[in-house]
Amino acid sequence: MPFYDLLTDVWSADAVVLKLLLGSIFGLCLGLTGVGGGVLLIPMLQLFCGMSPVLAVGTASMISAMVKINASLIHIKARNVSWNKIALLFVGAVPVTLVVTQMVVYFSTHPYYSQATEQTITWLVTIVMVGSLISVFSKYKGAAVGYTAVTSNPKTNTKKAIMSGMFCGSVLGSTGVGGGVLLLPVLNNVLHLDIKKAVGSSVVLALSLSAIAAAGYAKGGQSDVNTAILFFIGSFVGVPISAYLMKRMSERHVYSATMVVISVSLIAYLAL
Repeated sequence: MPFYDLLTDVWSADAVVLKLLLGSIFGLCLGLTGVGGGVLLIPMLQLFCGMSPVLAVGTASMISAMVKINASLIHIKARNVSWNKIALLFVGAVPVTLVVTQMVVYFSTHPYYSQATEQTITWLVTIVMVGSLISVFSKYKGAAVGYTAVTSNPKTNTKKAIMSGMFCGSVLGSTGVGGGVLLLPVLNNVLHLDIKKAVGSSVVLALSLSAIAAAGYAKGGQSDVNTAILFFIGSFVGVPISAYLMKRMSERHVYSATMVVISVSLIAYLAL
């Protein structure tokens, strides 16, 4: 039976306990700070699992898609998704995600360009992580922490929305980063969604784009399915703990924790 074979492969994989533990840590940090994808997973996968940058991006995309399934269903049920607005981002993001993913997979296996591709992905991930840290720090220092709710409903700039989708798709497809770091600000500031709908829409959109990227990387042999499943299983331990801690933390404490998580990930990534 295919399912039994998959289950056997997962539990016979290397370092099962370590990967479950890393998945728990990932789930804890994701639930506590909202930081996930490339910012956390890629350093973990490279440092502890010995993956190459491209393989880490492909596996991280697969894990990100898995952990966002339940969250997406919750937001859809709560009607926190603006389908007409995220459709504009889909138009720009989906084709670019497909193209960029295939380009990365192709050049990563090319005998002449593989090393340059690995180095490029490493630098892109580093730049996105630094940008994430600066963004969180600016919010922490601001007088009003967090996004300001949108009180008006100005007309959406379709061209700007599609271009924003293309940018998000290119970054997510090449680095595995995109959810809260890129999509949430775009939905909130460019498409003028209130924060609740922006969060829900970003989760659904990130799920779709991560799944597209994961499929592309997996097709090119740049995903570790067994590791992704173990991280996904481990995350079920960390997420409930984060929910417990969130009730006892102020917003400034959450932002502080987010900066610590990103900083540690960045230092670990640069030390590779």
